[in-house]
Amino acid sequence: MDTRVSAELLAQEQAIVRKLQILYGPWWQHYTPPHVLRWTLFLERDACPYCAGPLGIEPGGETADFDRAHIDHMDPLSRGGEESVRNAIYVCAACNMAKGSRLFLDWLARLPEDRRELVRRIYIDKQGQDPSAFVPGPRQPRLLLTRPELAFDEQVLRGLFPKPLVAGPPKRLVE
Repeated sequence: MDTRVSAELLAQEQAIVRKLQILYGPWWQHYTPPHVLRWTLFLERDACPYCAGPLGIEPGGETADFDRAHIDHMDPLSRGGEESVRNAIYVCAACNMAKGSRLFLDWLARLPEDRRELVRRIYIDKQGQDPSAFVPGPRQPRLLLTRPELAFDEQVLRGLFPKPLVAGPPKRLVE
């Protein structure tokens, strides 16, 4: 296991994942805002995927330099992207600011040629589709609140929610 983030923090996030799976079934990644699993997201890679620069994670610690590491919504919320862990990666602040609200395919074309295939593969691995499949839409909200049900034990949640709350991914807001 990577030692940059404590085992305790990762265990807490894995307990949250199990609860989210009870609430949302196989669609849990679509309904999980990135801030809920921030340490898990940090462990996805050691450096900014866009430029290979550092992300500002303290070795052996439980802190991160959030001036250097930003969550990027690969498909921007302002262009209809999902507010979810499957649409989020940590990148360096400079790359996040440079990307802004560009569509992922547009951003991919601006990256150095030697980074493009890696970054495209990250998108496909997280999203389950090629970036060309994304269809822009209306602005989606940033979700800052965490589900209050996550405070319950897993056993209690199983009793309260014998079936997932949803039957598929969230519907996008329409204009």
